[in-house]
Amino acid sequence: MEDLTLTSLPAELILKIISALDWRALLVCRQVCSLFHSIIDSSGRAQYDIELAISGMKDGPPSLLTASDRLALLKERNAAWEALRWKESNDLPMHHGHVWELYGGVFAQSGTPSVLHFHQLPSVSRNIKEKSWHLVLDTHVRDFTMDPAQDLLVLIEEPPLLPNPDEIRQVRIHLRSLTTGGKHRLAPQLAVLVHDLDARDAQPTYTLQVCSQLLGVHFMNGGTPAHELTIWNWTTGEVILMRSSLEIATFAFLDCRFLLVGGTVDINNGDTRPCLYVLDMAQSSGEKIDLRADYLCMFSWPELSAWTLPMAFSIRSDPSPAWQPSPETQLPFSIAHQHRLFVITSLVVAANGRQSCYDLFVSADTLLSHIEALPMSRCDIDWDEWGPTGTRLMRTPSPSNAWVCYVFGTKFVTVAASRPRQHPDTLEVRDFNQLAMKRAAESSKSMASQEGTPRHVYDSSVIRAGAFLNDVHTSLPYQVTKRTLPRPFTQQFLTAAMCSEDNLILVYSNQRHCRVLTF
Repeated sequence: MEDLTLTSLPAELILKIISALDWRALLVCRQVCSLFHSIIDSSGRAQYDIELAISGMKDGPPSLLTASDRLALLKERNAAWEALRWKESNDLPMHHGHVWELYGGVFAQSGTPSVLHFHQLPSVSRNIKEKSWHLVLDTHVRDFTMDPAQDLLVLIEEPPLLPNPDEIRQVRIHLRSLTTGGKHRLAPQLAVLVHDLDARDAQPTYTLQVCSQLLGVHFMNGGTPAHELTIWNWTTGEVILMRSSLEIATFAFLDCRFLLVGGTVDINNGDTRPCLYVLDMAQSSGEKIDLRADYLCMFSWPELSAWTLPMAFSIRSDPSPAWQPSPETQLPFSIAHQHRLFVITSLVVAANGRQSCYDLFVSADTLLSHIEALPMSRCDIDWDEWGPTGTRLMRTPSPSNAWVCYVFGTKFVTVAASRPRQHPDTLEVRDFNQLAMKRAAESSKSMASQEGTPRHVYDSSVIRAGAFLNDVHTSLPYQVTKRTLPRPFTQQFLTAAMCSEDNLILVYSNQRHCRVLTF
């Protein structure tokens, strides 16, 4: 009897075996022999699994769409994003409220202090229908965030004016349903979290983020008291972590265990270099302590020149590490959160008053890989260990303090002028998807720079010494696509652009409307 080998099996049986492999194993098997290459390339399921992974996406729930159907939709979507060829363009009226949010494909804004307006952004590639609704609330809203997948709306109530400016201020945080405005079904009994804030006559501002059952709020005081950062389990009301320090400038969830906190000044020893602290929420308590009391590790920044001071520091990443659309939406595919991009913006000022602004692009994978390799004791990670090969540092115009939703997944969007001293008229999208960059390198894609054609950047870039003490070299690969906007889009002054999973949103200086570009 002849010895049976895998290649001697019927093609149908080989395909059955291959269907149990993940995308990495599929790519390896594809290189084994011409038979495996042919079988994998002819399998809609195998090709879809590979394309999902390289696109940074994950499969949706079962539906009438086959794997081949989904593959065709995914490829069409990817091609449209690569060339910045949107399918639809619509105006979105702006209300005259003071707060807004963009998350989970929903754009929300206040009208009056007690009315919020919501707009579900459409998608052509994933068949999401446009929808609008509003909520009339029983409280005045100072700030808010939301998670459409959990039907969650988090409201910070406008606090009353205190007769004694030295009193402790109680901040009330309401947990509501995004669809009804009523108490959220998973919230504690009163559906209100109360936080005692030492404001000392300051008018606090807030940053809110949701990551599954975790709610983070950064309380920022304009006066002397330290900033505070608190993480709750919003379903139980338990305080997971509470930190207080003048050093806290910004925060973001790295994953459901680790928290990134950006600091702009070291009060203790005068070191003014920006840095990223990592806090381990699994090893923390709800007791209020100083930021430096129990941080896990710290990622340091390139050293600044003498007399150069950091003035502002922000971390942006979207969606959250735990984001997933509701199964009821029946989407064919959605963003996978493993390869999210963090955009870390720092504004520094020199002794002569000259300001410089920089965006640092880094993937969650880079940060997590260094955290996983940590020794048992606390460790500070020097810039040379993580920055030069794991990030891309770029000079940027001073960022908008209002329209900050410029990153989604691995994509970053900005607007620029095609000629010096002109108004912005060009969209620019940078994509830091490293798997797609590796495929482009292997396929020897053109390094073209024509409009609407992606350019792949592998060479390192250099920020010359000036604001920084020494030249700063970084080399994280990325793809960039630029497209000049049609003239009707730029007849009003374009001030910013925002990004969601299926849309780009153009923001105009008069703020009477936005323009939504749908893919």
